[in-house]
Amino acid sequence: MFELFQASILPQQLLLSLLLTLVVCYWLLVLLGALDFEADLPDDLGTDGDAHHGTGSTHALGMSTGGAWLSLGRFIGFSQVPLMVWLSFMILFMWFGSLVLNEWYNQAGSLGQAALLLLPNLLGSLILTKLVTLPVAKLFKAMGDADSEAEEVIGRTGIVTSTEADASYGQLEITTANVPLLINVRTQPGVAPLKRGDSAKVLSAGPDNIFYLIEPAPQN
Repeated sequence: MFELFQASILPQQLLLSLLLTLVVCYWLLVLLGALDFEADLPDDLGTDGDAHHGTGSTHALGMSTGGAWLSLGRFIGFSQVPLMVWLSFMILFMWFGSLVLNEWYNQAGSLGQAALLLLPNLLGSLILTKLVTLPVAKLFKAMGDADSEAEEVIGRTGIVTSTEADASYGQLEITTANVPLLINVRTQPGVAPLKRGDSAKVLSAGPDNIFYLIEPAPQN
């Protein structure tokens, strides 16, 4: 462990060690609730050129630059997950790669040789980060889909399809333009159970959108 610490503070490793320290501190603050890690790439990057510089070639250049940047983000993965998640993996892989490469090819500790090793380290870290963030991106997409579903359901009215809906169990069917949507629901504590066929309105989503709170729908 002490040898690892010594290697981490060598001149050719020090910058990446400082960056990794910042990453660790950042995630500690996230765990403590002091920061939010939801930092995404803006979708409208480079699209407002005519708002500030008029129309024409400048606007076209902004659109081209923004489109290229977003394409790059999709290719290497930093536009598919929160940016800090991507940066954290990238810095971790670069830190570890720098340790290994300098141990193998730069035992003399030359800063020039360390700079040359930076390119293969960067390329390898990009590939590893892309591979690691692929399943992470699917997880965030599923979370986003669940949030979108919750937003679409809240405020809608449906029919109770279970025997009854109470504070511990229930199912509600909401009519849509395509297939009817069947969701798990609960009534608020103290509210009388709803019977099959009763109309109910969705109030809010429960923990992790596992179920939704409902109330009897107003009678017309």
